[in-house]
Amino acid sequence: MGTRRTNRTVAALTVTALLALAGCGTATAEDRPEEAPRRHSAQATLIGRAARALDTAFTAEYTWSQGGTVTVWAAEDGTWRVDVPDWALGGTVDVSVAWTTGGFFQCAAGRCVKLAGITGEVPREYDPHVQRPFVEWLPQLLDRHLPFSVAQDGDCFTLTPNTVVVDPPIPPGEWCLDQAGTILAVESAAFGTLELAREPAAAAATVELPGDVVDEEPLGAEAPPEPTPTPAASATAPAGTPSATPPATAAPSPEGTTGE
Repeated sequence: MGTRRTNRTVAALTVTALLALAGCGTATAEDRPEEAPRRHSAQATLIGRAARALDTAFTAEYTWSQGGTVTVWAAEDGTWRVDVPDWALGGTVDVSVAWTTGGFFQCAAGRCVKLAGITGEVPREYDPHVQRPFVEWLPQLLDRHLPFSVAQDGDCFTLTPNTVVVDPPIPPGEWCLDQAGTILAVESAAFGTLELAREPAAAAATVELPGDVVDEEPLGAEAPPEPTPTPAASATAPAGTPSATPPATAAPSPEGTTGE
């Protein structure tokens, strides 16, 4: 009998000890502080917002630091058009740069001229640059190996070169994008600053060229040369023609006067 009681006592003590240990383990788990949520880097946040911007079709107006309003058409089918005020011919003509299934076009004054094929690019002399953030530079922001350090302040991200790169894929500057991927502002030495003027409107299904396609030369940014003035006809009389003006007579010299 004593042996049985001893065995029961040992078993009871063992169970009690195990329960106590289990209770201690539970208390320890409850007292452990929660891990702080992982904080995304500025570059990771920029990449996420740029990815959403690439998936967004919209129509928006941007106030341009160079003057006027730039209108961006990012259509649902991927075609695009950017209207640029006072860019061509010394700032006297508005132009539109567009990409459609027919290629790249420049449009002005109701006429459109093809600049390049669908896989080409806008020639430098006809490039206003303000379209580049939306159609060329934005995809580059997805590259984690860009030679820039990224600093975030609210919805704005500053790209500063961190290595010596002769020709970076995009210029340094500042990008402002909200969490939905809307481009709020872009600043670059290439063209100045673009700031969203108002809430973007619904996107068009496709981009329409604002004019008929013609076989002419596109317009450059430089003002046209001023016409050369026509030289006036010479008023010099032919040699040997007598002059209508009599020769001047020499005035008498005071020394030639006798004084008589």
